Amino acid sequence: MSVSVHPERLRQEISRRGWSPVDLARAARLSPATVSAALGGRPIAASSLSLIAKALAETPTVDVIDRLLGTEPVNPGLG
Repeated sequence: MSVSVHPERLRQEISRRGWSPVDLARAARLSPATVSAALGGRPIAASSLSLIAKALAETPTVDVIDRLLGTEPVNPGLG
């Protein structure tokens, strides 16, 4: 079974970890071509999506990147 992911959301999740698409491919044990397909909005195997999700879930986001991307609330006490 093939699935399509939301390319921009995947890019954001990659960025939130300070990764490149190649870093995600390595962490998910997938080929860079598979990650590229997902980023291009092309269908990938459901099993590949599971590996991507697992790799993202196992790697925490970088707080400062979240703040720069606007995905984490700014702490008003920090200035």
